[in-house]
Amino acid sequence: MTTRTKPTQLLSIGALAKAVGVPVETLRTWERRYGVPVPERSAFGHRRYSLATVEKLRLVRAAMRGGHRASLVLRATDAELRLLVAEMRGLELRPPPESSNPGLDTDSIGRWIALIRRFDGMALERELYAGLAALGALAFLEHRVAPLMREVGDCWKRSDVGVCHEHYASERLQSFLSRQWRPLSDTATGPIAVCATPAGELHSLGLQMVAFTLALNNVRVVYLGTDMPAAELAFAARAHEAAVVVLSAACGADQAKIWDECAALRRAVGSNTEIVVGGAGFSAAPPEVIRLENLFALHDWAQALARVEQGPEA
Repeated sequence: MTTRTKPTQLLSIGALAKAVGVPVETLRTWERRYGVPVPERSAFGHRRYSLATVEKLRLVRAAMRGGHRASLVLRATDAELRLLVAEMRGLELRPPPESSNPGLDTDSIGRWIALIRRFDGMALERELYAGLAALGALAFLEHRVAPLMREVGDCWKRSDVGVCHEHYASERLQSFLSRQWRPLSDTATGPIAVCATPAGELHSLGLQMVAFTLALNNVRVVYLGTDMPAAELAFAARAHEAAVVVLSAACGADQAKIWDECAALRRAVGSNTEIVVGGAGFSAAPPEVIRLENLFALHDWAQALARVEQGPEA
């Protein structure tokens, strides 16, 4: 234990690895090769790391995910790392080279369906990364991921694929999307958004796309997942001093129930917290709630929110 930092502010190397999402052996390799992270020492000589180290290494991880080499980013300053991550967000938001509306690529969707039928997750992931790189995040989500899941659902209705294929595709896509947006959210400095589906709604893929869109716009995402009662959402919003609660519902959601949940949430959070809803399950906007048609509209709304939160001099 040092005299400069309280014990509760110091992490073991295992806790640091868990917080950053990097194996312990990787952290040791980085320290040996590049001198980062820099440990403090307890009275017994054990490595201990400050919370500031967590923030720096999350920036490092986000920059590396953007293609920057460990040898460069580990030697960069915090300011340089934030700039790299900001540039990465800008790249992921870009429209495709020839059109901001690439339309449905039936060849890609057909290949992806074939991979899902074979449960070939590695090949599917390669295709997903290629699509993300070619289109940018927003177009990729709207014109590739959403149509893919609609096609999987249609194939299931025609008995061309089984329930197992539908679940497999959903899980692979959610895992892929989560790995894209979580490092961005972890390093975001903007307003906080609590994201969930309302009570009774169990479909979460649309919510992953919402979280990705928000994180790209420097929004800090508190992701609560599916089937969240209004009281729990309000508690999380107050605990995090969230600027907004974002709800997603898929086609077939019980309209009366999700409207009742929105009304209860509005009463619980008061007028200072925005409520935004989206997805095919919200066919119209409940009272005192903002309904956005698609992810492009959410992107524009999140940008405006960030500007308001930062103030006129930002």
